[in-house]
Amino acid sequence: MSGIIVGAAAASIAAAATVILAALPDAQALLSPLTEGSNEYAIATASVLASLPMLAIMSVLAISGRE
Repeated sequence: MSGIIVGAAAASIAAAATVILAALPDAQALLSPLTEGSNEYAIATASVLASLPMLAIMSVLAISGRE
């Protein structure tokens, strides 16, 4: 059950990120730490972006646990 929730959350976050990046004209500037070569912030940026889906899932579980 939790695998389905994680998969659905990851798919929805990926879809929302795609729409947002396509809609924003400065989307390339947002991703420049990842796309530029030899950038010292690339690992930190990738780790923060990778942790966002888990933070979203944890937020949903925390909110549902209060009720």
